[in-house]
Amino acid sequence: MDSIHGGSSTQSSQSMAEAKATNARKSHSEAERRRRKRFNVHLSTLRSLIPSTSKTDKATVLSEVVRRVKELKETTATTELGFPEECVFPGESEELTLSHHEGGLVSATICCQDRPALMSDIERAVRSARLRVVRAEMATVGGRTKSIMWLQGGGSAASCGGANEDTVWKLRRELKVVIDKPGSFCA
Repeated sequence: MDSIHGGSSTQSSQSMAEAKATNARKSHSEAERRRRKRFNVHLSTLRSLIPSTSKTDKATVLSEVVRRVKELKETTATTELGFPEECVFPGESEELTLSHHEGGLVSATICCQDRPALMSDIERAVRSARLRVVRAEMATVGGRTKSIMWLQGGGSAASCGGANEDTVWKLRRELKVVIDKPGSFCA
């Protein structure tokens, strides 16, 4: 009788161990299935972000994404070299600053009371100096506006894209008129 209970106990232990192993395999399989599903969802998103890829196997998609990220990092690094960072929040006082930078760039910083048609007036001033905006940042807070623009010559062969002293002087004069123009409303 003792051997019967002993055998039954051994079988019971083995079946419990097998049940645990089966549950562990199922749990692992489910976790692996969820991981593959997440991976495929992200891969699908990457495929949709890559323009016109003819081959869509995983290795090609990942290779193209790596290439594009490197390209974007390079572009960002190049851009940051040409455009120094400035605080874009408007201050309390009127401000007009023009600075020369490498590559014939001129930065213009304007801080003044916000008003209707301000941006049109700034655009007119930039055009009258025969410059074009290559980058611009603007913030308006509490009725005050600050605009930072990076400008280049209008692209004539003589100017080689840079701005000369006369152009900068004309831009300063035109922007000073914009800043001094009274607003239609009070903040």
